[in-house]
Amino acid sequence: MRRPARWCVLGLVVLSLVVLPQFATGAPSAGSTFTFARPQETETLDPQRTTAVSSAEVDYLLYDTLVTQDYANTVQPGLAEKWTISPDGKTYTFTLRSGVRFASGKPLTSADVKYTMDRWQALKGSPTAYNISPVESVDAPNPTTVVMHLKTPLSILLVNLAGYSASIINQDAVTRAGDDYGTGVGKVDGTGPFVLREWVRNDRLVVTRNPAYTWGPPFYKNHGPAPFGTVVFHTIVEDTPRVAAVQIGDAQFAESIPGEQVPLLDKDKRVQVIRYGDLNTAFIGLNLGHKPLDDLKVRQAVNYGIDKQEIIAGAYYGLATEAFGPLAPGTPGWWSGVQKIGYHYDPSRAKRILDEDGWTQSGPGAVRQKNGQPLSLLFLYSPGPGVEQLVTLAQSELAGVGVQLRPQSMEWTAFLAALRAGQHDLFFINVRYVTPDVLYFYASTGFRVGTGPALRSESRWPS
Repeated sequence: MRRPARWCVLGLVVLSLVVLPQFATGAPSAGSTFTFARPQETETLDPQRTTAVSSAEVDYLLYDTLVTQDYANTVQPGLAEKWTISPDGKTYTFTLRSGVRFASGKPLTSADVKYTMDRWQALKGSPTAYNISPVESVDAPNPTTVVMHLKTPLSILLVNLAGYSASIINQDAVTRAGDDYGTGVGKVDGTGPFVLREWVRNDRLVVTRNPAYTWGPPFYKNHGPAPFGTVVFHTIVEDTPRVAAVQIGDAQFAESIPGEQVPLLDKDKRVQVIRYGDLNTAFIGLNLGHKPLDDLKVRQAVNYGIDKQEIIAGAYYGLATEAFGPLAPGTPGWWSGVQKIGYHYDPSRAKRILDEDGWTQSGPGAVRQKNGQPLSLLFLYSPGPGVEQLVTLAQSELAGVGVQLRPQSMEWTAFLAALRAGQHDLFFINVRYVTPDVLYFYASTGFRVGTGPALRSESRWPS
């Protein structure tokens, strides 16, 4: 079955904002706790089954990858201390570090790496398997050597192997847990600096330091056990109590800060607001497998009918820039000329396109109809800073051209499940990436793809 196609109709590059307390003490101790207040629940801790940021940010603590990336996005050693690439770019040979163990105590060997890569490619429904699709086979000729044979060269293979979805997993743990792998304590086993200790869904996920960890990436200042004894991921969906948790000291870090709160937080001496940009595009996606979005004219009208600048001002308080395609500036392959050919807000043109396509209105403000069917679209989203305002603005703007949006707010994991089931007409989400290979996920062969502008948002940490 062909998956429903998705493409951005509205995109923002959003400024990343995080808030931390102004620490009055020195370095953390092995017995200290770091609490991270976040808006979304982790979907799964099986790194090959998800694209959710709320899962990736935990995976990076529980697992390691063959290679890593530093803050300049340069590939650095990870579990592999070195590697070679054949002149034709089709054979990668990795040499593993010695002394690495999983949290369960099992020593890491090349067999675990081979199992991870084989499983990743074969796992039905894996949303990230395309990252290693050119890999034809993986060999483990001895316990410390891994050889990957590619059908065709892939220049960003090492970058893809540095991502959370390439986390190395223990075959024994997967065999024991079966389909429940990644769903709870005792069903996760990685080589990372932390170990899963508790998971109360929609409340808290707790990890504790692995005291045996001594194989941190070379570019880290600390190669050994983590400075914090415990890290708590506390899910607080509502914006105000999430920020307040940091202000009163119940949490030491919060992401996804509402733009309207930034001026006040800047004046609060108890906290520090950090701003930075990342490669994040926030967008509204279209399900081309649903009528009437299988009609190009309808998709064009939706694009022309949404005022991105109004949304940037009203929902993001200016902390975003307009995007005209799926790639953010700074991404390899981004083209500066995209703005000239992208969609610009033009409600008159949207109305004209719908008129010509046979979608008629009985009067001003009425929902358009064609062959007795209303132009009404189900819009799924999960709450977050600015999202409710964005939904309200998009609903009002499209109503102005005769398109009805039916918004439905959903808890994060239920939202992801609904998208995978294709229940949506439209959806709103953020996507972060460091290479243009993200287009394989949204626009690969076999997808029926619509075109449209995007907004680039000044994104929310972490990516």
